[in-house]
Amino acid sequence: MTDIYGIMNLAGNALLTQQKAINVTGNNIANVNTPGYSRQKLILENRTPVQSFVGPMGTGVEAVSVERVYDRFLGVQINSENESLGRWETQKSGLELAEVIFDESGDFGLNKSLSDFWGAWQNLTNDPSGYNERVVLQAESEVMSSNFSRIYSDLQKAQEGFDASIEGAVAEINQLSQQIAELNQKIMEVEASGYTANDYRDQRDLALKELAGLIDINTFEDASGRVTVSVGAGQILVESNSSQNLTTQVNGFGFKDIAWVRQDGTTVNITSNISNGKLKGWLDARDVDIRGYMRQLDTLAEGLMERVNNLHQLGYGLDGSNGNDFFTGIATASGNMDSLLTITAEPGGTGNIRVTLVGGGTAGAETVTTDAVTGDIQIAIEDGVSTGAQIEAALQAHSGINTVVAAAPGAAWDLSAGTNTVALAGGSSAGAIQVNAAISNNLDLIAASSTLAGIPGNNDQAIDIANLQHALTMNGNSSTFEGYYNSLVSKVGGDVQNADAYYNHQSYMVFQLENRRESISGVSLDEEMINLIKFQTAYDAAAKLITTADEMLQTVL
Repeated sequence: MTDIYGIMNLAGNALLTQQKAINVTGNNIANVNTPGYSRQKLILENRTPVQSFVGPMGTGVEAVSVERVYDRFLGVQINSENESLGRWETQKSGLELAEVIFDESGDFGLNKSLSDFWGAWQNLTNDPSGYNERVVLQAESEVMSSNFSRIYSDLQKAQEGFDASIEGAVAEINQLSQQIAELNQKIMEVEASGYTANDYRDQRDLALKELAGLIDINTFEDASGRVTVSVGAGQILVESNSSQNLTTQVNGFGFKDIAWVRQDGTTVNITSNISNGKLKGWLDARDVDIRGYMRQLDTLAEGLMERVNNLHQLGYGLDGSNGNDFFTGIATASGNMDSLLTITAEPGGTGNIRVTLVGGGTAGAETVTTDAVTGDIQIAIEDGVSTGAQIEAALQAHSGINTVVAAAPGAAWDLSAGTNTVALAGGSSAGAIQVNAAISNNLDLIAASSTLAGIPGNNDQAIDIANLQHALTMNGNSSTFEGYYNSLVSKVGGDVQNADAYYNHQSYMVFQLENRRESISGVSLDEEMINLIKFQTAYDAAAKLITTADEMLQTVL
């Protein structure tokens, strides 16, 4: 229609279209600070022209759709880099906590107390029968033992803190998975009608970004707009409008592993398949870094106790006693192993293990011997085990035992007649080291003399123990006790620097990508104000066109 009414219709469509454009602009301005929001734009097309005697005549404009300005490839890159950022953020935080625990800048660190401990033995060599020297030695030994225990306890608390963070992250992952599944359904419903679910897609992209910060994910979007999310070794977390949960299960160390829950309720442990995200950072900080430091601290405490005790047992106290340990605390298990183990300070112990023959047959009498230093448990079964029968054994981890035999409680082994040996990690020497209570109660038991003749004797044994300070006893007889500890502290510092470097790199990468995204999808108030003026002017012009057409009509009438 090319008459006056056609002009009014054209102007009316233009008026409504510019109003929609102003509405889209206003929505952009309103969401300028909304996290994850992508700038939207109104897609305009000219309407189908009509034929006239002068040829096709335009009929105005129409709004086709509202689309968000979004770079899908850039979004995938941001999620990928955000996974690594999450990992190094949490691992860096965990290592910095360890660095604080090993802080040696003050006068109360383990290094200082080690030096004071050796100094007290050196002072005892000057007067091996001196009471004051023995009091100082006992006090410095207790301070050193307390520092060992304090550091070990603080490291344990750090592990427990990471464990709690892992538990919280799993709950957050499940919540995000459910949210993504619900958004999948909403997007499918909207886009099935031919529209683009811009706001729902923004919300889903933000949820995916947050999820990627927690755990490494793989995503795939189908033709209907629904995203499938998988974790671990391909375990599906979100598919269509349904989600599956992750859970935690206690491992042999008493900490949480990550498991994927099947629809039938069974689980698959995916801990070893997690390679990025905050979960990976917490897992590495807890199970690799902190646990490694604890083992090295244990090695130092065990070496110190063993060397000092070996020499002290050879010496004689003021009362003529001999063979006394100066330190106790190497954890050993003894008692009935059918129930809760009692941890004692004995150098070895025996107990019973309940033996069940899964395949039938009989078992002879069985005994178990534990070695406190090597952490071995030796199972000896007399003749009587039927060929091929499977022996089930279970050890429950308690505060005094940090691990179980090679697997989770309920593990099984095939044992033959004779002696079978499996590894068992004992308790912590660093966490349990202390001066022998008998010596603390009777300082005369401190063995400074190498001979029983002429009590109080000589100072040779005290000299030998004092000389341990400079002896190469650690790291395959290549390092002193202080040198070994200093290398541990240096390793902690080096690990912090390494994590900090990775974190800074990832922060820069994410920062640059986010800036790139902002330049493409972000809302610029200056640009929106220009658009607002442009659309308002067009709106005014369309209104003026209606007025003009009306005046033309009135003239005709």
